[in-house]
Amino acid sequence: MKLILIIVCLLVSGHGAQQSAGPSDDVETLQGSWAFVSLEVEGSKLPDAMLSGSKIIIKGENFKSISAGITYEGKMKIDRNSTPKTLDLTFTEGPEKGRTSLGIYELDGETLKICLSLAGSTRPTEFASKPGSGFAFETLKREKQ
Repeated sequence: MKLILIIVCLLVSGHGAQQSAGPSDDVETLQGSWAFVSLEVEGSKLPDAMLSGSKIIIKGENFKSISAGITYEGKMKIDRNSTPKTLDLTFTEGPEKGRTSLGIYELDGETLKICLSLAGSTRPTEFASKPGSGFAFETLKREKQ
């Protein structure tokens, strides 16, 4: 259960960043609330019931992740010029406070895919979470306002 919450937090932190050379179009597009559609941690898909009500809210370069009654907050930095696009999530509040998670993201209309490192030391290079990889792969949909 703790691993699930860590993954959700990582996903939440991965939104609303700013590129070092200035804001990107993706920063603006990521703004708002995103609901979890699926979450896979080290090759194991979490049951849909565990994701119910879980979401990430992005405002500016700040994010807030809410899942299973636990809230994570932090700042995100993205690089949309990388292939794949990268994000660094730095947690400022919650159980992961002080940690940074490295990841990649893909934005396709109202769908956001994120793959993050659970340990924070190695950035994933593909959108996959295999047993023993140390990665979480999540798919989110924009919530209607």
